[in-house]
Amino acid sequence: MVKALSLETVHIVIQKELIFSLIIMGCLSLSFIYIGLKFKKADPLQKPKGILLVVETLVDMVGKYMHSIMPSQFEKNYYPYFAMMFVYLVFSNVSGLLGFEAPTSNYSITLSITLITFTLIQFNAIRTKGGLTYLKDLVWPPTNILGTIAPLISLSMRLFGNILSGSILMSLVYAFTGYLSSFVMSFNFLGPVIAPILHVYFDVFAGCIQTLVFITLSSILIALEADTD
Repeated sequence: MVKALSLETVHIVIQKELIFSLIIMGCLSLSFIYIGLKFKKADPLQKPKGILLVVETLVDMVGKYMHSIMPSQFEKNYYPYFAMMFVYLVFSNVSGLLGFEAPTSNYSITLSITLITFTLIQFNAIRTKGGLTYLKDLVWPPTNILGTIAPLISLSMRLFGNILSGSILMSLVYAFTGYLSSFVMSFNFLGPVIAPILHVYFDVFAGCIQTLVFITLSSILIALEADTD
């Protein structure tokens, strides 16, 4: 007698951070399309104003910063990647202010982002050294393998750990202020009084600093492996 095989039910869980990440990318994409149309219609002989002035200022700031830390030929090649990564990380890191679960508080997302930088580092190393020399330096001495994968772990964990710790601390603040408020009324009235100051540090300041650290370290690591002759 042949028995029917029973398959276990497969549960697919879509994490909230991934959903919020897609929302942020969708909003940024629509914003870029709108800004691009505005630039096409703008008069190049007139000074920019409004959103165009803000965008030009930000583009110029990121461009000058990349110029200060990367060789000129690589600054031009990698500027679009780092500029886009800068915008995405800033909005992701501060999205907690809008009630989102910050995408960068999920390690799978920070690891995916870092994999792009890691791939670019290895690509430049292979292009500079050649495939055989790269493999030789990778496996001998064996400790070089740890040195190769160290940027992947350090960059992803640094970004993930700092953003996650800020989210946890703010959750504890709201829980504690809710507990204190319960002695007076059922509404957490202390949270809106105390939390904004902490949000400025953990969400805005720390979020921008971690974005700058990630971009800086990524560009330096890529430039170190690049042929700058």
